[in-house]
Amino acid sequence: MPELDEPWRSAVRIAGDDPALIAHVRAAIAGGALPAHAAELVLAWQVARGDRDAIARFEREIAGEMAVGARRVDRDRAFVDEIVQRVRVKLLVGDGEPRIASYRGKGPLRGWVAITAQRMALNAKRDAAEPAGDDVLADLVDREPDPELRHLRTLYRAEFREALAAALTALPQRDRALLRLRFVAGLELAPIGKLYRVHESTVSRWIAAALETVGQSARKALIARLAITATTADSVARLVASQLDLSIARLLQ
Repeated sequence: MPELDEPWRSAVRIAGDDPALIAHVRAAIAGGALPAHAAELVLAWQVARGDRDAIARFEREIAGEMAVGARRVDRDRAFVDEIVQRVRVKLLVGDGEPRIASYRGKGPLRGWVAITAQRMALNAKRDAAEPAGDDVLADLVDREPDPELRHLRTLYRAEFREALAAALTALPQRDRALLRLRFVAGLELAPIGKLYRVHESTVSRWIAAALETVGQSARKALIARLAITATTADSVARLVASQLDLSIARLLQ
């Protein structure tokens, strides 16, 4: 590696002298990367490639900066947790290449991660300030092919929304995050498993259990609140089960 000086040479050698990494480092140097951040540049590259040891190190040493950046915008714990989850997806999974691959070593990786989280938090606040539709479930009524369920959706639309929202709120934070990743972000099971460092079959079981919990909780709440007959209760059960994932996606957005 005659073109690379210390500490670039040491950082690349420790990572295994991968030709793709050497090319990445050379491009970063040409773009103004600083030697002081050589090890961080290599770490970010390894994380983007899915290296488990690098991801574990990133989680130990750097990931806390996500919360630091989010708290600069809003210190509410639920808000911070939500932003941290979004940033983790963007940096470690992304749409195509993980965002962390764009780190170029011009400044500390910690600061870069914190700024990324701060920007995402500001965007989330801006989006939340935009007026929403009158009823996030309104289009589900029109799309329901079953006349009986369409009637129930029309009749109990507000109650249906409130029951689902309450059931989602009662879920543990991890389960809400999983449902948001699957049905809002649209991630497949394998990338979600990568985030949680588990097999995709485990993710599938987690999501199925969360959906079952939400469906059962919403069904019980509706039946108790509406004081309906057993026959209508059966229809309510079908109402909750039908397009549950789409309803959840709309409510979690």
